Amino acid sequence: MRVWYIRDLEPLPTDPGSPRLLRGGMLATTLASLGHHTTWFTSTFNHYSKTRRKPGLQRLSHTLTLEVLPSPGYTRNISVARLLHNRMFARAFEKYANAVSELPDIIAVDLPTTDAAAAAARFGNKRGIPVVVTIRDLWPDFFEEFLPNGMRNIARLGIAMLDRQARFACRNATSIVGVSEKYLNWGLAKADRPLAALDRVVPLGYTLPRIPSSEDADAILASLNIPRHKRLISFVGSWGKTYDLSLVFEAARLLAKRDDIVFVVAGAAKERPQIAQKLRSLSNTRVIGWIDSGVVAALLSRSEIGLLPYVQGAPQGVPNKIYEYMAFGPFQIATLGDEAGRLYDETATGLNVSGDPTSIAACIEDVLSNTEIMQNRAKRMEVFHQRFDATKVYHAATDHLVEVVERYKSI
Repeated sequence: MRVWYIRDLEPLPTDPGSPRLLRGGMLATTLASLGHHTTWFTSTFNHYSKTRRKPGLQRLSHTLTLEVLPSPGYTRNISVARLLHNRMFARAFEKYANAVSELPDIIAVDLPTTDAAAAAARFGNKRGIPVVVTIRDLWPDFFEEFLPNGMRNIARLGIAMLDRQARFACRNATSIVGVSEKYLNWGLAKADRPLAALDRVVPLGYTLPRIPSSEDADAILASLNIPRHKRLISFVGSWGKTYDLSLVFEAARLLAKRDDIVFVVAGAAKERPQIAQKLRSLSNTRVIGWIDSGVVAALLSRSEIGLLPYVQGAPQGVPNKIYEYMAFGPFQIATLGDEAGRLYDETATGLNVSGDPTSIAACIEDVLSNTEIMQNRAKRMEVFHQRFDATKVYHAATDHLVEVVERYKSI
């Protein structure tokens, strides 16, 4: 099977350092490992480091190729420049697609972005190629909530355009895939149709990196000024607008009297310097910046609690961070919606609490004092291995793409 996969905004295997592959990278590499000739379309702009990549074709193996398309990039994640980048990336894909003679058996595309999803659906329909649209974020439904009041009226016109793209992509998809039931239902609502035979929920998976030895973990944490014998409460994330890191600050401040706890906050602190400064002012908190997969493994394998502090109304249903934390076994405390709460109730891997610092601080103390929770780390990790390990998840996603092609050909 020949697959075109369109996914910008993710780390590539060829990026410097030890990039952690996300859903796009794991799906592309799984497809290729199973013998499917896969072309992954991405852009010259590295979303995480805000640096540039070389454009053009990069052949990673006989079954995996990167097509790195020229796109302008941006300096701020919420900006007109980012919308322009998305538009130019989609146009670069259409220009490429219209110029080649060898077409794929299937096109897979993620939403976001709406521009790329609409471009894929348009090209696939024109050429008689099945298109699978995966809903990974609810663009653009939540945009208005995160804009300053003065910008909302101006932005509504642009949001309406993005909404039309999302509806077009979902209406013209051969199959809609959601990373959760909520996301699948959102895609079906945009398509204005009921669930069909080829629609699926395929959760986000996670590839467990090599867990360092106890000695290596000690050395890694010591290099970051993280005490060896403290109980670690950790957050590892992107510091995006949907995270309420003030909750971490306030909870840490409320628990400052406890000398057995250290909060560790990892991620792109430079994106939100004011909250980073506040966190650094606390003696029981370490802000350690962006970390690679080896440091993530050392930190989370030693953490007793993993925090998921989302703002009220955040669009995430069951985000990838749940599975990342689950892989290492810390108990999770989140401020997410009912969908995450149901997963936690089903798997006993975490708790969903109200988004106020007092509740979070109280929950941290309750969890740390609960012997049964503290002793069930291996059970939480087993849930991950049985249900959310990337190998299982992305083999299932590959099987679904094969099924779509076979059914499409039989029509």
